[in-house]
Amino acid sequence: MSVTSISNINKYLLWVKSGGRCQYRGCNKPLYQDIITKRNFNQAYIAHIVADVAGGPRGDKKRSPLLANDLSNLMLLCDTHHRLIDKEDVTGHPEPLLIKMKSEHEGRIERVTAVSPDLQSHIVTYKANVGIHTPFISYEIVSEFVLPNHYPALPSAIDLSLSNSPQRDKDDSFWITELENLESQFNEQLRPRFRKGEIKHLSVFAFAPIPLLIKLGTLINDIQDTEIHQPVRNPKTWSLSDDDQQIIYSIIEPPQTFPIVALNISLSATIKNDRITRVLGNDCSIYTLTIADPFNDFLKSKKHLQDLSIEIRKLLNGIKSKYDAKTPLNVFPAMPIATAIEFGRIWMPKADMPLIIYDENSANSGFFKAIGINNI
Repeated sequence: MSVTSISNINKYLLWVKSGGRCQYRGCNKPLYQDIITKRNFNQAYIAHIVADVAGGPRGDKKRSPLLANDLSNLMLLCDTHHRLIDKEDVTGHPEPLLIKMKSEHEGRIERVTAVSPDLQSHIVTYKANVGIHTPFISYEIVSEFVLPNHYPALPSAIDLSLSNSPQRDKDDSFWITELENLESQFNEQLRPRFRKGEIKHLSVFAFAPIPLLIKLGTLINDIQDTEIHQPVRNPKTWSLSDDDQQIIYSIIEPPQTFPIVALNISLSATIKNDRITRVLGNDCSIYTLTIADPFNDFLKSKKHLQDLSIEIRKLLNGIKSKYDAKTPLNVFPAMPIATAIEFGRIWMPKADMPLIIYDENSANSGFFKAIGINNI
């Protein structure tokens, strides 16, 4: 397509709005620099969504001359995608699709450039096998969910994961290996940066068995300025909303006080107490934290997580007031990812009871002891 009909001001504005990158969905290639040599030169193509002539791709007898110099009708593209939409697959790239691509790209550029320069955040990722499934978390996917309140401090994530582990969470060796790796990675990659004051804010994206997420939370603790991201199924996102709608959290206390104490966290599913007494015996006191209708996608907003933090803190204080500091608290969790990490952050190693975290696996016929977290 000819660019002779495009004014210089619109060419400049298009470069600005696109950030100098290809606007084709999923490309984002910088068009001002050679990827290999890093030499600067212009390798961009300006394409018309509706061709500037009636016989061109997506052209129209009436609209083509009207939109020939309209900024909303222009896209900045790399050579590959310029040829794709104009020659190789015109029918597969109708006008509405290209308009949506352009809007998505320019919206992202605007959000990124609008962030205050002192709001950088270090992205931390952590994943471990859940049953037979191996979660996938990539920097490219999660980095967009740091915006618009922060922007990535580094061009890659600080990944605490154990790569390509063949072990599964039904095996004792899984928990030993994962715990050692998580503590080692944290001590190597994050703790020195905390001490040097290099990290002001963390954005945490994790997907792993709940006991490991609680452990991750204890390592980060509540001293660090942190936003914990939750994978939400519907609508699919990694960001909790700013909605102020409340969820009522209920605490059910046991009728008797026994030497053995357990915490039943029934948020994403309901755990019946007989599944706990099957492990600990009948002579145990079971505290329950729950909501009216537990289900796996109840956590939708930041307020839900903030309110839960308050309830957990009050609950831990109430339990430890009745028990010796060395008495372990047996935790049976059914809770979303972000709440598990937050639980770990709230737990205070110098003040709270030691934790024994259980995990449920059908291969092991129910709950079994997964990890222990000692106080100081």
